Amino acid sequence: MDPGRLNSPGRLAGAARAIGVARLDHRGIRFDLYSTKNEHGVTDIVSAAREHVLGVLYEVPYRLVVAPKGQRSRMDEIEGARRGRLSNYKRQKILVRRNGEIVEARTYVGTALGRKGFLRHSSDERRVSEDYFNHLLAGARQFRLPKSYVAYLRRQAGALK
Repeated sequence: MDPGRLNSPGRLAGAARAIGVARLDHRGIRFDLYSTKNEHGVTDIVSAAREHVLGVLYEVPYRLVVAPKGQRSRMDEIEGARRGRLSNYKRQKILVRRNGEIVEARTYVGTALGRKGFLRHSSDERRVSEDYFNHLLAGARQFRLPKSYVAYLRRQAGALK
């Protein structure tokens, strides 16, 4: 959610334009994936009938989101999505609500294999790092997400590393 992180030189280098807050109904946030790069638990979006996800909708050049067949896009690389079944994440088309309108978007959701792999790590390794969570908080603050939603994120993250 943090545009500063997404647009940093090592990521999209200013190519993402924030549009604003969007809502994904019947989904929830979990921290049930493991980042080998960062060595801690990371965010996932899962089906959850009575929950919703608030996030930031960005306009990103198509070529950075969808790569030619057989290749990974820049967003795939940033999110850790790999080709084939051995990936933590997969890119998914979703419908979100923004200012009362339905908008098609892309996001990254965890794979069953990624969630299973998460459980193989120690409880300490599965924790969410304070640094990682602070990026979520930075976006939540900048886009003025409700305090109740920030509290929900904190509950889902559990004990921070």
